[in-house]
Amino acid sequence: MASLSAVFTEAERTNWLKAWMAVDIAKSGLEQFVDNEAKTLHTNIYNTIWSSSQGAAACIGCHTANLLKCPTQGVCKKKGAHGNCTSMHDNAAKQPRPCPANVCTKVHDEIVKQHAFSNPSWKNTSASQWAKHPWEIAKAYFPPDGYVGKTSVQDTDFNAIISFMMNCNQIHNKLSFTIARGKYNPPCLLTKARDIGRTVRHSPQCKVTDLDLQEIFTTLTSLLSDQTYLAHDVTAQEAVRKLAELEKDTLKITTEEMIHLLEAAQDTLKKVEHIADKADKALDEMKMHLEQCKKDLNAHTDRCKQKLDEHTAKCTNAIDEHVSKTVDSTYEQSCKELIEGMKKLYNEKLYYVTVSPFDDSSGEKLRDVYMPPKILEMCKEIKTFKKTEKQVNTYKGLFLTDNTVNPRIFIQGEAGSGKTTFLAKLALDWCEGVHGSSASDNSKIIFADFDALQRYEYVFHITLRNSKNQCDVYTMIKEQIIDRIYSAKDREKAYELVSEIMKHKGCLVLLDGLDEWTGPEDLPTLVVVHNKCVMLITTRPWKLAEGKVKHSDIHALLQLEGINKPFELSKIILSRLVDKEELEIKYTSFTLYVKKQKLEELLSSPMMLSAIVCAYADGIELKGSKCEVYILLVESLFKKANSCTRTFQQPPFSFFKRTEYIQPNLEPLNRLAEMAFHLLFVNDKENSIMFRMTELEKFKIYEYKDFALKSGILSAQRTASALRPSSSFMFIHLSIQEFLAAYHIARNANLIDGIISIYLNRHPEAYLDISQVFIFLCGLDVSCAEKLSSMMDEREALDTYHSSACHKMLNKIILAGLREANANGYSDIALKLSHFNFDNNNIIDLHKIWENNAANAIVLRVEIDYWKPLKNPRISPGNDECASQITFDLHSCLELAHLKLSGRCILGKDSASVGTLEFPVCIILNIADPTQCTELPPVLPSVKDIRLTRVTCSCTWLRSLLSMMLTRNCDMDCFLHNCHLTACGEGEANTSYTTGFIGLYVYPNKRISISRTNDTGLWEILHGLSIKSLSLDRFGYSDCRVNHEKSFSQTIASLSKLEKLDIKMDELTPCVLEALRGLNIKSLTLSSKEWGELHAESLTQLLSSLKRLETLDITMDELIPCLWEALRCLNIKSLTLSSKEWGELHAESLTQLLSSLKRLETLDITMDELIPCLWKALLGLNIKSLTLSSRELGELHAESLTQSPVSLKRLETLDITMKKLTPCLWEALRGLNIKSLTFSSKKWGELHAESLTQSLSSLKRLETLEIGVTEDSPGLWKALHGLNIKSLRLDGWEGEGLRINHSESLTQSLSSLAQMKKLTIHVQKDSPWEALNGLNIEYLNLKIDDSRGELHEESLSQSLSSLMRLQKLDIHVDEDITGFWESFYGLNIKKLRVYGNCRVKYKESLSHLLPSLTRLETLRIGADEACPGLWEALQGLSVKSLTIEGENQGFELNHTELLSQSVSSLTHLETLDISVKEQSTGLWDVLHTLNIKTLSLSLLNIQWTDLRTESLSKSLSSLTRLETLNVSVYAEISCPWKALHGLNIKSLSLSHFGKCKDLQAESLYQSLASLTQLETLSIELDPDSRGLWRGIHCLNIKRLSLKSEEWEGLHTELISLSLSSLTQLDTLCIEMECDNPGLWEAVHGLNIKSLSLSGFWKRTGIDVKHTVSMAKTLASLIHLETLSIDVEHESPGLWEAFHGQNIKSLSLSGVRKSSGIDVKHAETFSQSLSSLTQLETLTLHVHTYIALQVPQSLKYLNIYSDTMLPSKVRELVDSLAIYTHLIGIKLEFGCASSIDPPERIPVQEYIPFQQELAARKNVTVKRFRIYELPDSAGYAMSVRDIGDVDDAASDILEDDVYKRFAKYIDRYIINRISILIEISPGSLS
Repeated sequence: MASLSAVFTEAERTNWLKAWMAVDIAKSGLEQFVDNEAKTLHTNIYNTIWSSSQGAAACIGCHTANLLKCPTQGVCKKKGAHGNCTSMHDNAAKQPRPCPANVCTKVHDEIVKQHAFSNPSWKNTSASQWAKHPWEIAKAYFPPDGYVGKTSVQDTDFNAIISFMMNCNQIHNKLSFTIARGKYNPPCLLTKARDIGRTVRHSPQCKVTDLDLQEIFTTLTSLLSDQTYLAHDVTAQEAVRKLAELEKDTLKITTEEMIHLLEAAQDTLKKVEHIADKADKALDEMKMHLEQCKKDLNAHTDRCKQKLDEHTAKCTNAIDEHVSKTVDSTYEQSCKELIEGMKKLYNEKLYYVTVSPFDDSSGEKLRDVYMPPKILEMCKEIKTFKKTEKQVNTYKGLFLTDNTVNPRIFIQGEAGSGKTTFLAKLALDWCEGVHGSSASDNSKIIFADFDALQRYEYVFHITLRNSKNQCDVYTMIKEQIIDRIYSAKDREKAYELVSEIMKHKGCLVLLDGLDEWTGPEDLPTLVVVHNKCVMLITTRPWKLAEGKVKHSDIHALLQLEGINKPFELSKIILSRLVDKEELEIKYTSFTLYVKKQKLEELLSSPMMLSAIVCAYADGIELKGSKCEVYILLVESLFKKANSCTRTFQQPPFSFFKRTEYIQPNLEPLNRLAEMAFHLLFVNDKENSIMFRMTELEKFKIYEYKDFALKSGILSAQRTASALRPSSSFMFIHLSIQEFLAAYHIARNANLIDGIISIYLNRHPEAYLDISQVFIFLCGLDVSCAEKLSSMMDEREALDTYHSSACHKMLNKIILAGLREANANGYSDIALKLSHFNFDNNNIIDLHKIWENNAANAIVLRVEIDYWKPLKNPRISPGNDECASQITFDLHSCLELAHLKLSGRCILGKDSASVGTLEFPVCIILNIADPTQCTELPPVLPSVKDIRLTRVTCSCTWLRSLLSMMLTRNCDMDCFLHNCHLTACGEGEANTSYTTGFIGLYVYPNKRISISRTNDTGLWEILHGLSIKSLSLDRFGYSDCRVNHEKSFSQTIASLSKLEKLDIKMDELTPCVLEALRGLNIKSLTLSSKEWGELHAESLTQLLSSLKRLETLDITMDELIPCLWEALRCLNIKSLTLSSKEWGELHAESLTQLLSSLKRLETLDITMDELIPCLWKALLGLNIKSLTLSSRELGELHAESLTQSPVSLKRLETLDITMKKLTPCLWEALRGLNIKSLTFSSKKWGELHAESLTQSLSSLKRLETLEIGVTEDSPGLWKALHGLNIKSLRLDGWEGEGLRINHSESLTQSLSSLAQMKKLTIHVQKDSPWEALNGLNIEYLNLKIDDSRGELHEESLSQSLSSLMRLQKLDIHVDEDITGFWESFYGLNIKKLRVYGNCRVKYKESLSHLLPSLTRLETLRIGADEACPGLWEALQGLSVKSLTIEGENQGFELNHTELLSQSVSSLTHLETLDISVKEQSTGLWDVLHTLNIKTLSLSLLNIQWTDLRTESLSKSLSSLTRLETLNVSVYAEISCPWKALHGLNIKSLSLSHFGKCKDLQAESLYQSLASLTQLETLSIELDPDSRGLWRGIHCLNIKRLSLKSEEWEGLHTELISLSLSSLTQLDTLCIEMECDNPGLWEAVHGLNIKSLSLSGFWKRTGIDVKHTVSMAKTLASLIHLETLSIDVEHESPGLWEAFHGQNIKSLSLSGVRKSSGIDVKHAETFSQSLSSLTQLETLTLHVHTYIALQVPQSLKYLNIYSDTMLPSKVRELVDSLAIYTHLIGIKLEFGCASSIDPPERIPVQEYIPFQQELAARKNVTVKRFRIYELPDSAGYAMSVRDIGDVDDAASDILEDDVYKRFAKYIDRYIINRISILIEISPGSLS
C-alpha cells in the first residue's frame, strides 16, 4: 500500500495532498445523490409540460440558441442592434424561434424557474439532448462555461457538483441548512465546500496548515452527514468513513490510486508561478515518488506473473504427461460407457409396452407384439406436400433420398397411429446392433436393415412434451438422457463428451411429438457445429399444415398411416388374452365382428386396435365409435383407483350405458374434464400439456390427485431445481386430454361462443389444433359439433389460397367428425364446410357433407383418377345407403369461387335427366337463356376460377359455362387440359374431341382472351357466344395455327356481338382471313410470323368488308407490298404497323395507302430502321397523333423527313423513341403545331445542337415536353432555352435516373422557361442542383436514384429555397440519404408527398424539416416498409390534410403507439386518408379520439375477424367531430360493416369490391340503420357484391348515389324494394356504363325530386338503350323537378323518353371525348323540349347550333355550343323573342364552323352582332365577352368585354357542364364568346 507522507518532505505539502484526496472522496460521496436529483428534476420538468399539453411529447430538433432571444446577456456577442451575433446565433439554423412541438420552449422556462438565481448557464447545455439525457439539464446549473463535453456525474468536477446543489431549488429541500445567497450572507456548508475545492485546486503555495486541514475534514464530513437526506445515503456514509481514516492516516491507498492522485496534483504544481524554486523542488519530489510508485507496481506485477508462469508450466507439464498416457483410452472408454448407458436406458424405458389399455399389468415385450407401420412417401408440390403410393419399408429409405442423407426428416400421423411406438422400436433396433432382433420379432421383413441404423454411432431418443419451452436439442439430450445415465458429479464431463460427439460423430436424434411441444421457435434447433446430426421428428399432420414450419426445413416428409397388417397384430394381442386352444376360433369371430361393425378403419390405429381387441376379449362389442373406445379406456383407468360399480339409469351419452366405473367416479371425471378443457383452450400453449400443482388446485383436482395418479389418467414427474424441486403433471396421452375436453364442451355448450371462439382467434390456423376435440364432440353432441364446425370453417375461409394444405386438412377433420357422429347413431348431420376436396378415397362420405353445404361452398375440387374405381361403396359405418353415381348440381352454389375438376371419371352434364352410369361423377350445370328466363337466379354468380382436366363434357355444357361467365362482367379464368368434348352437329353423327391446353380469361364487358397449345374443340365451345372482344394467342412457345378451319369460320361468323378481335398466330392462312370477312368489328389486331404473297387478295377482301372498322393493328416480321393494297381507302381512325423489315420497293404503295385513309387520326409505327419511303408516305396526312419507334434513323432521307412532319397540319402529339437521334430529325420538327412532344434515346449527339434549338423554338403551340436520355449534353440543354412549354419531364433511359454532367447549360435553359409550371425530374443522387435555382414552377416531382455518388445537399437546399412560387412537392426516394431532408428545410410549399421504398434512417433530420414547412396544409406519406422515423417526424405539424398510403410492410404493434402520438398532436388536422392492408391493421388504432371532420379508409384484402372489426369500431366511434366518412373495402369473404354502427356522420361513401354474403348484407343494413344523422349516402359496388343493396333498406337519407360497373345480373326486385323504402329520399344519382331494364324498374315510382344519370368512367356518359323503359319510369316520377343526363349516344328514343314530363329543370350534356351532343335527330329533340310545359331552366351542351322550340314556361336558357356561325346567333335570339315572358339567356360558343379539324372564324365577324343586339328594344345585353388566344407566343388567354357589363351578372356560376365545354374548346385553341342577354316580351323591332 502507498503512503501520502512519503511523497513530500514538507508536512504542509503533505497536508495539501491529503486535502486533495479529501475533496475527491467527498465528490464520490455526493455523486449518487446528485445523479438521482438530476433525474428527478428531469422527470418533474417533463411531467409538468405533459400535464399542460395533455399528452407525452418530445422534440430533438431544437438548438439551445433557438430558444434564447438575441442578444441574451452573458451569452451573445453582438455589435449594435442590427449586427450579427458571433457566438450563440452564428448561423441560420440557430436563429431564435419557438419550438415547433411547443416542448423545448416550456423546458427552457422550467429550467429558469428551478434556478435559484434565474440565470442558467446556457453555454453548457444542448437543448437537442434535453429529452433523452437528464444530465444535460443539470448542466444548466453549473458554473457559466466549460462543461459542454461533460455527459455524466462521474466526469464532472467537484466545483460543478456543488454549484448544482446550490443553484437548483429542488435540492434545497433535501438539505437541513439554508443556502447562502450572495456575498454578504453567512457562508453555508455548500459555500464552504466550494471554497475548499477552489483552495485545493488553485492554491498558490500548494500548502495547507494543520488547522486548515482539520477545518477541511470537519466541513466535508458535516456536509456528507447532513441529517435531512445524506446521513441516510450509503454512498455518502462510505465517504465519511474514508475521510476519518484519511485524517488518522489509516486509509489504505492502493498504488493505482496514488498514481492517479499524483498525476492530477502534478498539473496544479506546474501552474504555480510565485514559488518557482520551492515548486520545482516539490514537483521533483512528486515526480520521484510517482516514478517509484510506477516501478513498484510494475515490479509487483512482474513477480506475480513470473510465479504464475512457473506454476502454470509445472501444471501443464504434469497434465500433458498424464494426458498423453490416458487421453485416448479415456475418450474411447467414455464413449463406450455412454453407448452402454444409453442402451441400458432405452431397454428400461422402451422395452415393454402395455398390450391392454384396460390393464397396465399386461406388459409385453415390444418386439413380441410389434407390427410394422404403413409409411408412405410424400412429395413436395407448390405450397404443399402430396401423398404418394410409394411405401417405405426400410430404414435406408427412411433416411436417404437418392442416396443423399436427409438432415431433417418428418413423420406425420394422427393421434394413436403408432408414431411413438415406431421411434421406440427404432431405438431398440439400434441397441441390438447389426445382428438384429430375436426370432420372436414380427418385423423381420419390413425395417429389417439394421445395418442402416449402425451408420449412426449414437441415437438420442427425446420426448418433446417433456422439454417444453426449450429449443436447443443439446439441452434436451442433457436433461432427458445424460442426467438419467450419470450421477451429478459426473455430468459436466458427460455434457462435454456429448458435445464433442455431436460435432464429430454420426448421430441420429429422435424427437417424438412436435405437436405436443411448445418452444420459442417453430422447431427444436441444433447449433451449427452439430452438423453431423440427423433429426427424425414425429408430429400430427395439423402441426405442419398450419404453415409455421417452413418447407425449406422439411428435407423429407413421410405419412404414417397406422399398422401395415392390423389383423395380424390383432391376433398377436388376442394370443396374450385368450387360451391357446381358443385363439383361432376367437380370431375368426373377431374378424367377422370387425367387418360387420365396419371397424376396419379404426384398426389402423394401434391405440384403437388395442382397445377394440381387448374389449372384444372381455365380451364388449363396439360399433366403430372413437368415443366408445375412449370411454372404455377412461373406465379401465378409473377401475384401478375405485373398484365400486354402478350403472347409469339415464346416461348423459349413449355410450355411457354399459359403463360400471364411470358413475361412481363422475365428480372426478367432471373435474378432470374441466381442467383438460381449460389447459387446452385457456392456458398458454406451453402450459397446456404439462402443468403444475397450481392447476390441480385451481380446478379443485387436488383432492382427487391421488385418485388421478393411482388410476393412471394423470402421470407425474419430478422437476429438478436447485432452489425448489417440484412436480409436473400431464395426462397419460394427449388424446385422453382431448376426449375429456370434448366431454366438458358437450356438457357446457356455451363455451363454444365464448372461450373457444376466443381461442380460434389466437392465430389463423388455430382451428386445426382442435381437430381431435372436434371429432370427439361429433360423437358426444352433434349440435355442438355443428356449431363448432361453422366457426372452424369461418376461420378457414380467411385463407384465400384455395389450394392450401389447411383446406385439405379441414376436409379430413370434418369427414372424420361425420363418421364419428354416424357411429354414435346421429343422422341428419349438418356440419359446415366451404372448401371441398374430393378424391377416390373420400368422395362417398364427403358428398353427404356437400349436400348440406353446396349453397355456401367456396371451393369445389373433384379429383377422381380414371384408372381407379371409387372406394368406400357405402356412406359410413352407420349408413347402408349405396352410391352408384355421385352428382354435383351446381345451380345452388351461390358462393362458389373456385371449381377444379380432374379425372376421366367426371362427366359435365347439361341437365339431371341426361347421363350414363359409365361416369361415376356427374357435374350438372343448368344455365337458362337469360333472354328467355330472366326470373331464374343466376348460376355460379361468384365463380372466379374454373379448371378442368381430363373431364368429359359436351360443347354445349362448356358453352353454357362460358356464357354464364360473360354475363358476370368481372375477371374470371377457365382452363381446359386434355378434356374430352362431345358435340353433335345438325344432320351429322356425334363427334368428339380431346383438347390440348386452352386458357380462357374472361374480363368485364364480355371480353375473352384465349391462350392455347392447339385449337381442337375451341371453336365449338365459342360458337354463338355474346363476346364483344376476343383475343387469340399461343400458350408458351407452342405452335399456334388454325387447324380446324371450317369450325373456326363458322364460330367467328356466329359471334354477332363481336366488336374487337385480336389474333396472334404463327401463320395467318387465307382461310383464316376469309373467315373474318364481313364482321361488324370495330378493332382488329393481326400478328403473325409468316404472311405469304398468296394472301393478298384474301387480305384485301377481308379489310374492305369490315365496314365498321376503326382501329387496325398489324404486326409481322416483314411487311409485304400486298399489305398496302389491302389497307387502301379504309375508314379506320387508328393504325398501328409493327415490323422488323420494311422494304424500299413499296414506297409508292405505302404513300398511296396512307393518303387514302381519310379518317385516320392516330398512327403508330415500329420498325428496326425508319426508311426514307416512310417520310414520303406521311406527307399531308390529317393525323392528330404520331408515334415512331426504331433502332436507327438514317441520314439519307433527311430531305423527305424534313418535308413530312411539317405537312401534318392537325398533328398534336408526337412521340419518338430510338437508340440514337440524328440531326435530320430536328429539321423535321421545325414549325410543327404539336402540343406534346416526347423524345427517348440512348444517345444525343452534340453536332445537331443548333438544329435542335431552332426546331424546338419553332414549336409555338408546344405545351408538354418529355425527354429520356442516358446522359445529357450542352446542346440538348441549349435547345430548351426560351421555350414556352408548361410542363417538362427529364428522365433517364429505360428506368434509370438521368446523369447530369453539364449543369451550367441546364441551369441557363431551365431559368429561361418562363411559362413552365410543372417540372418532373428523375436523376442520379450526385446530380448538381443549381439548375433548379429561381424557377417559377408551381409543382416539382423529384425522384432520386441512389445508385452512385454523394448527394450535394447544400446545393439542393439553396436551389429549393429559391423556388418562390412552388406550391406542391413530390419526393420519391429509394434510400434515406445523409443530408437529404435538410435540403427541404423552410420551403413555402402547401402540399408535400413523400414516398419511399425504405425506412427513414435520419429521423432527427426529418423531424427538423417538417415543422419548418410553416405553410404546409396537405401531406401525403407513402412507404413500402413501415416507417417509424417518418411518423415520429409528424409531431405537432399544422397540416389540415394527411394521407398515409403504401404497403407499410413490417408494421408492428409498437408502431401504433408511435404513430398515434404523432397524429394526435396534429391539432389542425381536418381530413385524414389511410390505406390499411393485412400487415398494417394497427393503423386504424391511430384514429382514436382525433378531431377530424373527414376520414377516408381504404381497407385492402384484410382477413376480417371479430377482434379486428371491434378494434376498428372503437376507433371510429371515438371520432366525435366526424361528419364525412369514405370507406373502400376490397374483400372476398367478410367485411367490417359492424364497425360503422352508431356513428354520428352526415355523409357516408362506401365502395366494396368482392363477393358479398347475405350475412354481410344484414350486417350493413343494421349498421346503416343506426346512423341517425346520415343525410347523404354514396355506394359503389362490385357486381359480385350485389347482396349489399339490401343494406340501404328503410334509411332516412335525403341523397343517394349508386355507382356500379354494370346493372345486368343484379337482383332488380331487391333493389326496387330497397329504393322504394327510402321515404325521405330527395335526390338520386346513378353512375353506370349502360342502362338496363332492371335499372328503370328499380327507379320506377320513386318520390324523388332530382335524378342524375351519368357514366361509370370519367369523361363518359350513360349509354341509354332501353328508352321505352326509361320513358315509363320518368313518367312515374310524379315529384321529379330536376333531371340531368350525361349522354354517351343520342337517339330519337332518348329524346322521346322525356316527352311531356313535368320537370322544372333539365340539363343535357355530351361527354364523349368532352365534346357536346351531336344532335342528329333535331326535330324529335325540339318537339320533346317544347312538350315540357313546366320547364323553367334548360342547360344544353351541343356540338353545333340547332333550332330549338322551347316551352313558354322557360325562364333561363343556358346553351354551350362547340361551334356557332354569326348568323345562327341571330336566328336563336329571333326564335325566342316570340315568347310572352322574360327569358334570360346565357350563350357560350366557339368561334368556328368546325372543331376537328378546326375551322376558325375571326371574332371580328361576331362583334357587329353585339351592336345589333344592343339596339333592340326588347333585348338587354348584360355581357358580351370575348375569350381570345393571342397570336404571339404564350397561352394566357386574353379576356375583353364589348360594350357595358352588368356587374351583377359578371360572375357566372361555372357548373360542370360549362367546365367541360370550356376545356374542350380551349384544347383546340378556339376563341370563344360569352353572351348574357335578357329578352323581354313582344316582337323585335
